[in-house]
Amino acid sequence: MEEQAGISRAINNTLIGTRQEVLVEGNGDLAGYTHVGRCRRQAPEIDGVTHLKGGTPKTGDLVSCRITDADDYDLFAEIC
Repeated sequence: MEEQAGISRAINNTLIGTRQEVLVEGNGDLAGYTHVGRCRRQAPEIDGVTHLKGGTPKTGDLVSCRITDADDYDLFAEIC
């Protein structure tokens, strides 16, 4: 599992600085991140999520974001 986490982090790190479309799924639960969603590469219940800050999106909105950080499974982004 540790090896897979490293592989996942390396892939996620390649997305830092890119723009991605994210489907907003609801309110966020991390400090500083108001919403949570998924980009096209994140499958429900299998992959991580994208934590969002900025803007005032509604659940179900498709928003353009800039990926600012990543961890083993999740992405962190600012709404453009």
